[in-house]
Amino acid sequence: MKTIAHIISTIFQPLLMPTYGVMLLFLYTYFGTIYRPLFWQILLPVLLFSFAIPGLLIYMLYRLRIISDLSLKIRRERIFPYLITLISYSAMIVYYSRMGMPTWFLMIMAASVAIMVIAILITLTWKISAHMFGMGGLIGGAMAVSYFVEQSNPYYMFMGLFIIAGLIGTSRLILRRHTLYQVIAGFLLGFLVSFLFVWGGTVI
Repeated sequence: MKTIAHIISTIFQPLLMPTYGVMLLFLYTYFGTIYRPLFWQILLPVLLFSFAIPGLLIYMLYRLRIISDLSLKIRRERIFPYLITLISYSAMIVYYSRMGMPTWFLMIMAASVAIMVIAILITLTWKISAHMFGMGGLIGGAMAVSYFVEQSNPYYMFMGLFIIAGLIGTSRLILRRHTLYQVIAGFLLGFLVSFLFVWGGTVI
């Protein structure tokens, strides 16, 4: 059971969530039709700024023994990795802004930054699930895009995403990385911030 939980936690680690989110946009929204010729120009930067760069720098922190574990089990060791991710995400927003991407798309990325800022503040006194605020952010953004940009209800997709969220949350509990409250708080943080930011991006 723990092996399966480790696999799920690895596949759906927080740093990969923005990449999964952009891939979903290409699959289920008009975004995929309009920006298909720019597929790699849009996908590769999100993979670079949200996964490769933070992942490499966090690994360097581990090698330098600034953090003791790549899974960031210890709450106080999460601050530097979160700051690295925050800076890298901010650079990603600048890149997409210069590309002239739609406001609602930029707000998806801005939501990730806002979530990281809030998570850093929370981490000063309490441990919150990064896996769950990543997945919550993915679902919140997808739901806001569906309702306010596409005016659609891809309920099969939502069912699948919520099942995945349940698997991730269960995995974190099985591995004893978080309590139930930390898992729920993480999901709600990601979902609410992402949903509200994208909604705001459609009315600006």
